[in-house]
Amino acid sequence: MNFSACSDQQIFESVCQGEERALQHLMHRFWQPLFKTASVTMQDPEVCQELVQNVFINIWRNREKINLKYSIKTYLFGCIRYEVFRNVKKKMDYVELKDLDEDYVDSFNPLLKLEYSELLDYLDQMINQLPDKCKEIFYLSRMEQLSHKEIAEKLNISVKTVENQISIALKRLKQGMQNMHIFFQIFFF
Repeated sequence: MNFSACSDQQIFESVCQGEERALQHLMHRFWQPLFKTASVTMQDPEVCQELVQNVFINIWRNREKINLKYSIKTYLFGCIRYEVFRNVKKKMDYVELKDLDEDYVDSFNPLLKLEYSELLDYLDQMINQLPDKCKEIFYLSRMEQLSHKEIAEKLNISVKTVENQISIALKRLKQGMQNMHIFFQIFFF
């Protein structure tokens, strides 16, 4: 199969069926953007490379169990954010906890994965409450990772309209996420 002409979804379906070449193509397609995402938080290129590798290793290991709610692109960026978060948490295990604020330490409890899942569900509900055009623009920006210019061209609107709608969406989401500020920062940045 020529994976160059396939959509991300088609490639991922082939990965789920055990096609190793599909995984290699998926890695080739998304390695650089995932590496850049990890490097925003992690300054060490070797650590970033390891985190990206972990994403693809975990996908291969769990390929038969993965049930996508969003696009594969959204899933991959969520995975790398989670890997970065786990890496930060691992480093925190070596810090003198007595000097840390108790509330901060409690944020790294064993229920993290469940809380992260609940956060995504809550965020999904909040996004669904946005006005239709605002929701569509936000989705294209954050979930599909399109630039403002690409969104403007796709929807036949101005870049300024895109910027305004994203600002409106972020303002509403930030208001709704005030009690989850640490998770909010990880998801959006």
